[in-house]
Amino acid sequence: MTTKSPPAEAPPAELVERVYDFMGAMGRWSQKLLGDLDLTEAVADVLWCLGGPKEPMSQRVLAGRLHCDPSNVSYLVDRLEERGLIQRRIDNSDHRVNIVSLSSAGLRVRNQIMGAATTDSPLARLSRKEQQQLHDLLAKAIKPETFDL
Repeated sequence: MTTKSPPAEAPPAELVERVYDFMGAMGRWSQKLLGDLDLTEAVADVLWCLGGPKEPMSQRVLAGRLHCDPSNVSYLVDRLEERGLIQRRIDNSDHRVNIVSLSSAGLRVRNQIMGAATTDSPLARLSRKEQQQLHDLLAKAIKPETFDL
């Protein structure tokens, strides 16, 4: 009787390749979805940063979260406001500051993206338990301030 030996551990290079493949699969999926919604990745990133439990934020704070120049955020906010997906108002305490938040239409689009991610993306191929494991591992790997770029 022969016994199977446990599978060999994947070397770090294979892990990096697998992560790269996964990022590509998610990128292809999101590119198709965003194209169907007539959104660019940059515009969708704004919807993402403004959604969920976060409070409305200034365009400068949004630029920091997006890791881009505030002038780029102004352009993106203009596009989203034209489409009725965000609301912009002047900060009552500092009239030089614009505050942005999702409109109800913007929240619907964000929820549509989130719903598709849970049902149609490569993540949907994982069981709920596997999704939780991946969540925990990713949270551990990307803790803030654990590496410098």
